[in-house]
Amino acid sequence: MNDGLLERVLTRRYGEPVVSARHGLPARCWNLDDPDYSSALYVGMKWVEPWKSRFASLQGIYGDVFGGFLIKNTLKAAVLRSGQIYGIWNIEDFLVQPQVQRAHSKDPDIDFFMDAYMVYFYGVKAGELHIFDAETDELDSLGPIEPALETIMDEFEESRAEVSY
Repeated sequence: MNDGLLERVLTRRYGEPVVSARHGLPARCWNLDDPDYSSALYVGMKWVEPWKSRFASLQGIYGDVFGGFLIKNTLKAAVLRSGQIYGIWNIEDFLVQPQVQRAHSKDPDIDFFMDAYMVYFYGVKAGELHIFDAETDELDSLGPIEPALETIMDEFEESRAEVSY
């Protein structure tokens, strides 16, 4: 097992994953009994060409997973290999979305890989996580990737908790 940052963060927050089949694919899952906070990362990523060179900046984030969702589809990490998973963008389709193209035009060195609600788009550059807000057309750095991802997850969990009251 080659844990990437996504898996490390989920395991630290929710404990060890359960291995399960989701959409007919093997996945590491968290919070299966709590649908509002469930997360799944699909396993089996092989870092060979063309993915190895094309998405090198994402290797440490993905590890041996090739995509998935966090906090009940709030954050969706695009699928890095060929094929589709219902509800999650394939990276090729994700990168040609108008919002991602707009974000990329602001800084072409950011590698975008994740979205929330098709409004917030997340990418990495030089060890930092960046967010593009499609509604305000603003691109900002959130700081180092791992703590920034933790902060984003805290914010989405808090907003989910407020909605459930």
